[in-house]
Amino acid sequence: MRFPWHIVLICGAVVAVLGMRLGYKTVTLGDTQIIDHYAKAFLTTMAASEVIVDSSDCYAVAGQSRWERLRVNCSVSDQQRWSYRVGWWGQLLGGRPELVEVVK
Repeated sequence: MRFPWHIVLICGAVVAVLGMRLGYKTVTLGDTQIIDHYAKAFLTTMAASEVIVDSSDCYAVAGQSRWERLRVNCSVSDQQRWSYRVGWWGQLLGGRPELVEVVK
C-alpha cells in the first residue's frame, strides 16, 4: 500500500491558498478602513437605540495584545465608551464590543 501523497498535496495547497489570502488581506487592509467600518457599526447600533452620536466620537489606539491590531473606542457619553477589539485581518475579537465604564 502506497502513502496517499495526493491528500498531503491537496491539504498543502489549501493551507497555501488560505495563507496567501490572509497575508494579502493584512497588507491591503488599512487602519482607516477598519476605523470607518467599526464607526459605522457603532452609529448603526446607537441609531437603533435612538441615541444621537457622531462618527467623530470614535478613535483608535494600538492593540494591547499580540493578536490585537487596533482597539476602536467610541464614546457615548463622558462615562461610557464602547471598545471594539480588532484583529490583524479586521475581524472583531471576542465576537462583540465591550462597554467600558470610564472612571474620572
